[in-house]
Amino acid sequence: MSGILGRRAVVVGAGIGGLSMAGALAKYFEQVEIIERDRLTASAGSRPGTPQGRHLHVLLAGGLQALGEIFPGFASDLVGAGAVSVKVAQDFRYERADVGVLPQRDFGMSLLCASRPLIELVLRRRAEAITNISLRPECRVTEIVLATADAAVHGVRFDAGAGRSETLETDLVVDASGRGALTLALFDALDWERPEVTEIGVDLSYATAVVPIPTNAPPDWKLLRALPNPPAPGLDAVLVPLEGGRWIISIADRGATARQATWDSFLEASRSQISPTLYNALRYAEPPDGIRHYRFPASLWKHFEMLPRLPRGVLPVADALCRFNPVYGQGMSVAAQEARLLQDVLGRVAAEPDPIATSQAAFMAEVASVLETPWSMSTSADLAFPETRGERPANFAEARQFEAALFRAAVADPVVHRAIIEVGHLLKPGNLLREPDIMRRIEAVSAKAAA
Repeated sequence: MSGILGRRAVVVGAGIGGLSMAGALAKYFEQVEIIERDRLTASAGSRPGTPQGRHLHVLLAGGLQALGEIFPGFASDLVGAGAVSVKVAQDFRYERADVGVLPQRDFGMSLLCASRPLIELVLRRRAEAITNISLRPECRVTEIVLATADAAVHGVRFDAGAGRSETLETDLVVDASGRGALTLALFDALDWERPEVTEIGVDLSYATAVVPIPTNAPPDWKLLRALPNPPAPGLDAVLVPLEGGRWIISIADRGATARQATWDSFLEASRSQISPTLYNALRYAEPPDGIRHYRFPASLWKHFEMLPRLPRGVLPVADALCRFNPVYGQGMSVAAQEARLLQDVLGRVAAEPDPIATSQAAFMAEVASVLETPWSMSTSADLAFPETRGERPANFAEARQFEAALFRAAVADPVVHRAIIEVGHLLKPGNLLREPDIMRRIEAVSAKAAA
């Protein structure tokens, strides 16, 4: 192998973020070790470390693209495992109270819809097929160990089961453990100031059902998104096809105190959408085995990228860095794009005197460019509800008016609609929507409506 930057890299966590990072690291380290606390099975199944894994997940087009660049052929593997292809936006029914239903146009791109456990299983198989990646399940990392002389990583200490504690020396630790507790504990041990945190409190509760797709399912769409109408309270609903001829449906409520505990109550909630589309699709469905629930208190961005330095050889990523409101389906895709960024960075630093420290600094300098668009989109939508906790930007009212004009223009103009799709699926940065041609198109539709 050429361009080797170190002997070993350790990735903490075998979720989507950890597996993606391992794939990015494999070209640049002699050995990549993934340490995962859960038991991992040979089939797709939920596990304790991902309590949200039984709920709806979407791999956006930008996320699928990133995974394909790290693991060539990943999309084909996912299709072979049973993922459902959904054309964007020809197979979408996207409902907003202000514009009704967006047109179902074919933009020449597709999603691959599958359950979180299946996506993770296919990704894990891809990672394990790489000869220098090893996976250690049922092992829990308890500490990042520093060298005695300076603030540099020496290794990780982990519980290997049966009361055994082991230490594994490493050049780099990628913290994809979810909460970032290991990295924060290291800051505390060094008596360094923790990063600032931006928090957007949503107090979201959502209920999820999985049902067989009925024989009389609507023939004109495969995926449904029905949005509430802020500032009025309302339910957010998403329906996505899964492997095995199933639908997964999640209905999210903000600040909810009561659960939709039965299929009847779930159906009743589906009636409260801005249109009867969801209820009509579900009313003849076979009832599920049960309704699952999940609570999400707040979106969090821990601003490690704003710190003057990190301990040498430590890199917090994915949810350890930024955790998104899951109702927008951004988390897996952002994690994959962070891994692609790391892969790009590692490819640029091989000739540096200290490639580990240089790659850390470069990743942190550029990661905001990955996070800013999805963070802005999701938090702006959340902050439109008065009960959401968090600071509104000074131009927030103007931004909300712009979004309304943008979607009105998307109904009439396919170019604007495509731009929304490309930004929403993390294929293009958010500033695309402010480019002169798009602004002219929005203004033209607004002027026509006012005439």
